[in-house]
Amino acid sequence: MAKYSIHAGHNTFVPGAHGYIKEEVVDRKIKDAVITYLRADGQTVYDDTDNEGKTQNENLSAIVQHVNAHTGLALAVSIHLNAGGGTGIEVYQYDSKTDAAATRVLNNICAVTGLRSRGIKKNTSLYVLRNTKSPAILVECGFVDTKTDAEIVSSKTDAIGKAIAEGIVNKTITADNAANQSAKPASATQTASSKKSPLLQNKSTGSAVKELQQELIKAGYSIGKAGADGIFGTATERAVRALQSDYKIAVDGVVGPDTRAALSKAVSQKAKATGSTGTSVVTYPGTAIKRGSQGKNVERIQRALSLTVDGIFGTKTESAVKAYQKRHGLAVDGIVGPKTWNMLF
Repeated sequence: MAKYSIHAGHNTFVPGAHGYIKEEVVDRKIKDAVITYLRADGQTVYDDTDNEGKTQNENLSAIVQHVNAHTGLALAVSIHLNAGGGTGIEVYQYDSKTDAAATRVLNNICAVTGLRSRGIKKNTSLYVLRNTKSPAILVECGFVDTKTDAEIVSSKTDAIGKAIAEGIVNKTITADNAANQSAKPASATQTASSKKSPLLQNKSTGSAVKELQQELIKAGYSIGKAGADGIFGTATERAVRALQSDYKIAVDGVVGPDTRAALSKAVSQKAKATGSTGTSVVTYPGTAIKRGSQGKNVERIQRALSLTVDGIFGTKTESAVKAYQKRHGLAVDGIVGPKTWNMLF
């Protein structure tokens, strides 16, 4: 048996394409089905979907880190949906090493959906394909903004997942085994592991601290001039203590389950009070950023879009912004106004 990494693209903080259906919702249903069928066939499967990244760059980086943490992977598969008013299924690959698997997956999905094949496409610029150590493919399972595609895909997520799984292993997987697999309860160890969050306090560092700091900012608590730097220092502890005091829980500066619950409430209440989605960590600068703009805000945009960072908003940055806007259902003008900014950050 072989090892596989499967993930769905985007998350609630970094939404995918929206139309008749939402990419980040439907792609997860397909991903779950793929994993269920592969495990039913006895394969080792890792779910490397990222649900925590607050920006496109954080989301993609987390996915790649998860995938690259595994050794001996036969294939990594990224599940997405398309946008732009087209129709059909397409599979992206980095090079010809994945020709066989990509072709089988494409043909299988087309067979169960009746949607046309848009072909196998080589692309060396897609972040996941470019940065994963193992062979990888990216599957675009129809168009969210074409009614026929959206209706078919959303009603056939299990069939599409099975089609992808069978394309990966190049054989038929029985439905009985899959039903047994999906019915199995998670082990106590897995359940505890998935629910457990790290205890954070002064001198803690890392991505979990950065995420905490971002949430504190969204809730309206100051964490000092350094911002969300991933270092739990005096300013972050002060913010945590203020939160604990406001929500009448033990004021000790330590972030455990009760403090996390309070922070979640604080973020929600702040979002309702401001009419915001609560997902923007870096405040919109107040003026549109476009071709010819320069400086720190341009650098932030370039990092979020995985571009070369030079602080100069040129044609490449403008093209990347337009592609991002198109994918996320925004007005495609190449200008980073408040809507595009808040979607990026």
